[in-house]
Amino acid sequence: MFDRTLDLDLYNTQEFIDAVKSLALARPDSPVRALLSLPDKRHQTGNRIVGLTQRLSSRIAIRRLADDAPDRPDAFLIADRHAYLKRPFADDSEGLVDMHGRREAHRLHVDFEQMWEHAETDIEIRRLHL
Repeated sequence: MFDRTLDLDLYNTQEFIDAVKSLALARPDSPVRALLSLPDKRHQTGNRIVGLTQRLSSRIAIRRLADDAPDRPDAFLIADRHAYLKRPFADDSEGLVDMHGRREAHRLHVDFEQMWEHAETDIEIRRLHL
């Protein structure tokens, strides 16, 4: 998943949390990853996806886009490398879902991997176990 923030309206619903948890537990070889370009503390405080990430840290990871990375206006979510949801403008709620868009899903996956490699762990999300 690539988005600007962990928008509470989109990513804090029980249905979304349940889907992420099921996916993370069902596929240990494929961790769930989220990449944020503009992390916002307001969206992280009390966000259930952050709590889930802290509990399942070996299966779910959230990183922050590197400061020197080019700005992207879009947001997307890739599922099983052949389905995707893409919002051309992250601040807009309109988007496209294609359950059989293997070519575009692959292109988005390549973009995501390049951004992920240069991303940083968001210290606001990490939990210290003492």
